[in-house]
Amino acid sequence: MIEFFDTTVLVAAMVEDEKHHEACAHALERAEDGVASVHSLAECYATLTGGRLSVQLSPADAARLVQHNVANRLSLVSLSAAEYARLLDAAGPVGARGGAIYDLLLLACARKAKAEKVHTLNRRHFMALAPDLTEKIVTP
Repeated sequence: MIEFFDTTVLVAAMVEDEKHHEACAHALERAEDGVASVHSLAECYATLTGGRLSVQLSPADAARLVQHNVANRLSLVSLSAAEYARLLDAAGPVGARGGAIYDLLLLACARKAKAEKVHTLNRRHFMALAPDLTEKIVTP
């Protein structure tokens, strides 16, 4: 089963102090065909080094953690320039404003990967942006 992991789940899986750490780490560990967006590499790094969490990692430690837990463990999917253009055109009609564009980006990557399950801690936001994926969107 192809399982897509959004950034919120990836970060929670890596940081033991995060509220959903155990469930997210377990979901990531048991995934046989896990996928993430290339964009999530940068988002994970930004979150791990940015100070929003209970821990703030050094750039080198964050890079190692992201490489080990995401890049080396999951298949990565990205969008082409044409796919980005279509995504931006679709953003307004689905109500994606501000940072919601990043959720829309992750959802486009999940679709491109043909994910059968989409793991997120932002289930309500994801369902609002992608009603066609409602049955596939889960919270670990």
